Amino acid sequence: MKENYSNFSEFFEFVTEIFGDRPAIFWKERSSAESAESKSYTGLSGKKLKELVYMLSHSLAGIGLKPGDRAAIISESRFEWVVSDFASISNRLVTVPIFPTMTSQQIKYILEHSESKICFVSTKLMCDKVNAVFRELPNLKKIITFNKLSSEDEHILNFEDLIYGELLHGKGPYDEKKADEYFRQCSAQQKSDNLFTIIYTSGTTGNPKGVCLSHRNVLSNIKQCTDSFPVDSTDRFLSFLPLAHTYERTGGYYVPLSKGAQIYYAENIDRLASNMSEAKPTIVLAVPMLFSRMHSRVIKNIDSLSGLKRIITKRALKTGMKYRSDKGSIFWRVADKKVFSAIREKTGGSIKFFISGGSALNKDTAEFFDSVGILILQGYGMTEASPVISVNRVDRNKFGSVGPPLEGVKVKIAEDGEILVKGENVMIGYYRNEKETSEMIKEDWLHTGDIGVMDSDGMLTITDRKKTLIKTSAGKYISLTHIEDIIQRSELIDQIITFASDDRHFVSALIVPDMDKLKELAERNNLDPENIRTLIANEKIISTFDAEIEAFQKPLAKYERVRKFALLERPFTIEGGELTPTLKLKRKVIEEKYKDIITGFYIS
Repeated sequence: MKENYSNFSEFFEFVTEIFGDRPAIFWKERSSAESAESKSYTGLSGKKLKELVYMLSHSLAGIGLKPGDRAAIISESRFEWVVSDFASISNRLVTVPIFPTMTSQQIKYILEHSESKICFVSTKLMCDKVNAVFRELPNLKKIITFNKLSSEDEHILNFEDLIYGELLHGKGPYDEKKADEYFRQCSAQQKSDNLFTIIYTSGTTGNPKGVCLSHRNVLSNIKQCTDSFPVDSTDRFLSFLPLAHTYERTGGYYVPLSKGAQIYYAENIDRLASNMSEAKPTIVLAVPMLFSRMHSRVIKNIDSLSGLKRIITKRALKTGMKYRSDKGSIFWRVADKKVFSAIREKTGGSIKFFISGGSALNKDTAEFFDSVGILILQGYGMTEASPVISVNRVDRNKFGSVGPPLEGVKVKIAEDGEILVKGENVMIGYYRNEKETSEMIKEDWLHTGDIGVMDSDGMLTITDRKKTLIKTSAGKYISLTHIEDIIQRSELIDQIITFASDDRHFVSALIVPDMDKLKELAERNNLDPENIRTLIANEKIISTFDAEIEAFQKPLAKYERVRKFALLERPFTIEGGELTPTLKLKRKVIEEKYKDIITGFYIS
């Protein structure tokens, strides 16, 4: 199977050839007439994918687009995203993926800054978001909707019309021989170092920066990934992260296609469990939040069991942890037969491994899943590296680390502890931002902004972000992320963010309780479990959280410990502006939003 591609048109040719009549991607039709339970997965073969891309590609050419023009895509993960992506590539357009959770103003900024000429959107809601700012975007010429909409606006076109109608492509019936020749011509016109995509980082501060990646950048990272962990044509990926997330785009989209592995698109996070049962995936890319939720759900289900079943299950879990590194032992195999196999069945029963990325994975969570026979390989990356830098291996896994660098990726630790990266996967630079580019890439080394260590086994561990190392008024350096990671291990806590600075002489925190645990505490103390606002102000509840925090932060130095905190009644969300689309906390936004509470911590 070919692995060295010079550009993505060539990559597409081989992908469609690999699959042929075999389905490459699966999705569930969005139909209000059917219940979610009655829907079944629909597959799209390699041949049909080629046909759709060919027809759409000709229609895009009819709009008058030129090589190098930008094509934005704002959509959930669905087959139209894939078709639009490859059709844009065939026209030598530069794709600009945008998270569908972004506001109209955020979308406007990216469309304006990227100078996008067309914009693919999924739903009427997405169309309305873009259309609301269309008149303010002189470069934007067309909005193309995946869902068929009726509109009097001439600049709004339907995806289906561009493929099946004679609206623009005007090429008559599909001819596979013509398509083959067309894609060969497309490939001949593309260079490895041509700009392939601009991905706007969902930054925690300020406006996002447009990361410019070439064909070579992304294709090299695909090969670096497949050289580092096993993927083949028998694998099934379940994809639930948005394709605008570069981690999902490279690892959960291009990687499986490159190996002939099939992709199933989950309907949404709420339907993920049932989609796992249906798709029976072998590999799933996820973020730590998913594993925390899965862990909590398993424990909650165990607590709800009848007396004897609960005792047997808890004993099995203890056995699993004890014999985690010796799964061939009779003790682990008995526990597996009685308990663990049922837990694994909830993931579809075919999982080879999960890959966790995006942020730090709790070591205890990873070890828990390993003890029941579910392997989670933690990795590390950033958009500027296309994005994967390192990942644990199936046969070389150290919990708490992010594994060794990928094959072909060089990593070194600077004198101040910063992680530096070099390789063909490192970005060209930031779009229209030479200053930030020169600060990020020095002598071909990407300065990640992350602090880490490399152990004697060549395993990389992330210890902090440069920006979260704070010097307090007492002259002590502290790591806010380290403090948060320690305290968030409590099952009472869903989210936590800490604060300190040179004019704040101790650490404070805002805490979002785990709502299920909070309600359990309420019932235990004869309080109304539904009145969250009253609960978070109740002295007994606050006292319980205080004791829990003290217990978990004992390993911390005294100057690192949280001395004051407040419980919040609502979680930090993307919609509320406190989280990035990749679920990272926006520290400055949260600090401004809750400045009265935070200021109150430091008033004597």
